[in-house]
Amino acid sequence: MLATDLSAPPSRKLSTRLVARQVSELLLARSRRGLALVPQERLAGFVFEVVLGGSIAHHPHRDPATGRWIGVEDARALGRPVNATAIAHSMRLPHTTVRRRAAELVDAGLLMRVAAGFSVAPGFFDSDVLARLAVEDKAELLHALQRLAEAGYAPAIATLGAGVAALPAGVVERLILAFSLRALETLTELYGDVTAGTIVAAITAINVRRVTQDPRLSQLYSSEDTPPPDALREPVSLRALSRAIDLPFETVRRRVAALVSEEVVAWKDGGVFVPAQVLRNDRHIANNRRITLHFDQMLATLAALAAEPHG
Repeated sequence: MLATDLSAPPSRKLSTRLVARQVSELLLARSRRGLALVPQERLAGFVFEVVLGGSIAHHPHRDPATGRWIGVEDARALGRPVNATAIAHSMRLPHTTVRRRAAELVDAGLLMRVAAGFSVAPGFFDSDVLARLAVEDKAELLHALQRLAEAGYAPAIATLGAGVAALPAGVVERLILAFSLRALETLTELYGDVTAGTIVAAITAINVRRVTQDPRLSQLYSSEDTPPPDALREPVSLRALSRAIDLPFETVRRRVAALVSEEVVAWKDGGVFVPAQVLRNDRHIANNRRITLHFDQMLATLAALAAEPHG
């Protein structure tokens, strides 16, 4: 299991943090855009996305009989129900929490109860919100791939070279959604639940935004052995953090206090940051490797789809 295997190949060791930073920004931006998809609190948003992604995960990306692309929007006709137990297991949330959030989504007309669990309500697909999100997510992914390619990251170079930009946004969105849920699962395993994982990931991403956006610094601190030093980490206030991840301020305050007591995050200049020494921990390094592996798998699938004949 990757959580205990610390013998990563040199090429991966030299790019783990580079990829993790781009992925963190990708997921943070996607979370903000997700408010248009599900305006309820983010826990409800996570529940909705698990149902949306899980409902269509069993389908290929192209219909083998007709060659037609099958995008995330096809969940309207092809989606299967997802039960509350599967959602709770995926996000490590109490079953009662999942059912309560799902009930809120049912009341809002976003989900519907069926015998086998929950499905996305057909009325959800009447607006263009999912199509717009897919286009924006695809553009964000292409931007991240360009940054990684400029830094010499081979999987990004190969995916762009295969012509991923020509793939339908709905197909790319299916893969981005599946990847984001897998990334959340790894963070959930590391920090105990999806809320704590989201908070720590957001703090980490905001702390090193200066590094992420500076090609020279990004390359300098690309190895898993060299996280950006604390002097380069910009703390984030609890108010700004609450806005960034769309969680109630009191929830953020309470969970950050617990993370401080566990020495996962620390205070500096009126805000919080994740110290470099924490990110050197074997468990954090292993988590970055798992997310990088999931990301590389997504890129390999995208490259393979882009290389298929499009007749």
